[in-house]
Amino acid sequence: MPPLPVTQLDVRQTDPDLDRQRISVGFARRTSIHDVLLLLVRDTPLSVISDPSLDQTFIGDLKNITLREALDLILEPLGLDYAVRGRVVRVFRRELETRFYSIDYVMRTESRATGAAQSPVLYADLAEGVRTLLSANGRMSLDRIAAMVQVTDSASRLARVEQYLEAAMLRATRQVQIEGKIIEVELRDEFSGGIDWRAVQSGLTHPTTGSQTPGPTRAEGLTLALQPNGFTALVNALAAQGTVNVLSSPLITAMNNEPAVMRVGISDPQTLTDSVTLRVTPQISADGIIHLSINPIVSGREADTLVRVREGETIVIAGWMRDRESTDAGKTTRRKTDLVILLTPTIMGSGRTR
Repeated sequence: MPPLPVTQLDVRQTDPDLDRQRISVGFARRTSIHDVLLLLVRDTPLSVISDPSLDQTFIGDLKNITLREALDLILEPLGLDYAVRGRVVRVFRRELETRFYSIDYVMRTESRATGAAQSPVLYADLAEGVRTLLSANGRMSLDRIAAMVQVTDSASRLARVEQYLEAAMLRATRQVQIEGKIIEVELRDEFSGGIDWRAVQSGLTHPTTGSQTPGPTRAEGLTLALQPNGFTALVNALAAQGTVNVLSSPLITAMNNEPAVMRVGISDPQTLTDSVTLRVTPQISADGIIHLSINPIVSGREADTLVRVREGETIVIAGWMRDRESTDAGKTTRRKTDLVILLTPTIMGSGRTR
């Protein structure tokens, strides 16, 4: 099914006789639906044919509405529907239809890496969303193995279901590619207390977005957002405080509202291998803003932060101070290092919003 607009879906073709002229009609007493229909088309070039078995009546007052609006308002509550062929309007009892909709989403069980299993939740939420759109006589069934929804209802209700599923799946299947950089800064003596981020910000060619003063996350680490293409400027600013080494450049793709995990081992000749684990869950808003829930774990130390950036901006997470020892000519030297994690999200494919 091709993507449909989220705001409105009109399954009937525009017709000047139905949509241009406005009418006002009132029925103070219960009136046979046959008589109501004849009155509606009396001053139009349209003809109306109603099923002889119809026994419904109508009472109400409609003002300044189109003929199509009048037909919708009068017929739907009575369980009736209509079809237009040429200049003939045919009115009949609404019949239920059955349609099948594919749910193109991977069914998976709980992941040990992420500790979550979003697919069953997604299927349950979709099923609940469809049920809210059904009439009293409508019904649906969800086959998770076949990834298919079967819905039985009137054509107008089925149109709403289709619109909802298209919009929901478009959002659920958005993807974000996240480019990571893990940098170690061997600090000079005067910066042994950690990277001076105010000095880094003042040394950047492009200003940062968000809070101009990096805010601490829980545990260790801090976050700030760089403008696109700010990586080189950041490295140059960090180099003013020590030696910069790029240890790893991981790249992952994450589904909308689905957690993804990066794991990187960092080895040092003088110490045991350290590890960096990044658990990232993205969410793309309708205006293209990317929200990221980020949970980095560095050698047992953990941080947790939520950031809001635009596509192409770089998130900086830092604050993991470590002591490193090196031996040269029998002399042991202790040095301070600070680990910096950079994450740059990019919206992929059909999920792009701009």
